[in-house]
Amino acid sequence: MKGEIRQLSLILLILVVLSGASIAYAPVSLPLLYVDPADNVADPGESFTINITVQDVTDLYSYEFKLGFDSGILAVTSVDQGPFLTGPLGTLFYPQVKPTYVYVAHLILGGYPGVSGSGVLCSITFDVTDAGACALDLYDSIMLNSTGTIMDHDVADGHFETLACANLVARSGWPEHHHFVVSKDEDAIQTLNAKVKNLGPVELYVKVVFDIMRDDAYLTTVSTDEVSIAPDTIMELAADFGPLIPADAGKYYVSAKAWYSWSGTHWSPGEKIKTFSFAVVP
Repeated sequence: MKGEIRQLSLILLILVVLSGASIAYAPVSLPLLYVDPADNVADPGESFTINITVQDVTDLYSYEFKLGFDSGILAVTSVDQGPFLTGPLGTLFYPQVKPTYVYVAHLILGGYPGVSGSGVLCSITFDVTDAGACALDLYDSIMLNSTGTIMDHDVADGHFETLACANLVARSGWPEHHHFVVSKDEDAIQTLNAKVKNLGPVELYVKVVFDIMRDDAYLTTVSTDEVSIAPDTIMELAADFGPLIPADAGKYYVSAKAWYSWSGTHWSPGEKIKTFSFAVVP
């Protein structure tokens, strides 16, 4: 009987030790500062609003952060204080809109405890001024508690994109001649071709840019004309490379990429890259 009791006690002791070990090595959960919603979609001429939200914070007295964005496709129209950070004497909310980022500082007035829990710190509204995509990049964030101590925290960025975009279609990049003989071509011009599709839902300006590298690392770039394409339409575009001379002989490697714009002033790249090659001989 005593032996059974000792065996049971040993088992219980092991369980307690293991339980204590698991508690000691459990990961510490940090407060999270994040963009909400994380994924945002709107088209040129529309607007959208994001929240900068904190999760699972204790004694938050003040904070500051920067939110980076692409000013070619987004314009900030308002930065508004959220309901989370409060105090008996109110708070000081200080937003600044810079060319490529928003800066926000916010603190409780007076010597009072901070706020704990989860909630919205502020809201930022954007107008969409052109087609494209960009990160909503939270950086340089600082959170302090009521004793002025910096609080470690995690950060989660957001993302924005328009439905309006254009891209190269399958098997869409090719040269006029894979074996270009300079002496046999009347104008010594190599034509590069590609097919682009406007994926909608609005009319876009598009062009194709060809990055050309010779096997000795000589690099140049040529571009097609800018054209307007209706939604859900495929168009073949071409650019001239040359005139070429016998000294240009060699193997050439080409990367083609579509670029698109709603306004015709700010250009965004398509996701697909098409590669091909050709040889130039005297």
